[in-house]
Amino acid sequence: MKMSHSIKSVLIENTADELREVFLRTESAVLERAREIRIRQGLPISICSESTGDFFLGQRGDRHRRAESAFKPTAAHIVAMMAKLSNHSLYAYDNEIKNGFITIAGGHRMGLAGRVTVEHGRIKTIKHISGLTIRVARQIIGAADSIFPEIVNGGIRSTMIVSPPGCGKTTILRDAIRRLSLAGYNVAVVDERSEIGGCYMGVTQNDLGPRTDVLDAAPKAEGMMLALRALSPQVVAVDEIGSIEDIVAIENMARCGVAVICTLHGKDIDDLKKRPNLASVLANSIFERYIFLTDKPKIGKICGIYNEKLEGIPHAN
Repeated sequence: MKMSHSIKSVLIENTADELREVFLRTESAVLERAREIRIRQGLPISICSESTGDFFLGQRGDRHRRAESAFKPTAAHIVAMMAKLSNHSLYAYDNEIKNGFITIAGGHRMGLAGRVTVEHGRIKTIKHISGLTIRVARQIIGAADSIFPEIVNGGIRSTMIVSPPGCGKTTILRDAIRRLSLAGYNVAVVDERSEIGGCYMGVTQNDLGPRTDVLDAAPKAEGMMLALRALSPQVVAVDEIGSIEDIVAIENMARCGVAVICTLHGKDIDDLKKRPNLASVLANSIFERYIFLTDKPKIGKICGIYNEKLEGIPHAN
């Protein structure tokens, strides 16, 4: 198990002056229960929490519903924070920054807002950073318990986990990887956005099990093929597929006898049937299980399971 970094300790260590004092005075439970923390230049610090809803932080770390009562970070606060987080070598994060985020200690993901620089029609970097959106990493051991029997039953089944955003796909995928690894499978994780393993300075922050290799920041399609060539996996895991290149790589995995566990943004089985990019994997029964999630009445609730023939099957959750 890797060392964990609470979001409060990360914020305190990487902020300065009045902004640091705000986080020092904020109750630990308030920050640890947060889903997102938004730090914007000249605007109030906002917290999005599943348990208490949205609110702002005041100078004393207290909660406010009114923006005018909240603490408003300056440009200097954000510059100092970025310098600390990058160990004063922001250029070393160029590849992440051009994708709009960096991963910080603890596996927390920080989205960046600012001036986008474009070169040859593609994003080169983000300058003059004025806003930070921290998605708080929260590994939930046991999150995959309800779906694991569908993934492993007399052998591993290629499985697609589907839901709209915010329904727990990545959290459940992460725990499924851990359980597969503990069950004796060699798992290769292609972690394009550093959200599954939460790698920081090359070290996986989340517990993905003892038989798991992580290709951090690797593009999904290229990463899957690299894993196939170099890591001899029995299972490849990847988050949020969708492009035709991803589908081609998954079909290559199937031809080589490698199972795939992945996630996809979607609503229901009819939604999947309408997507041209998925036509071949649906027609060729590449996946043996399609598991649909909802956030009602709770995040991660199973609302449908289908087999390789796209037939609904009973489920207990």
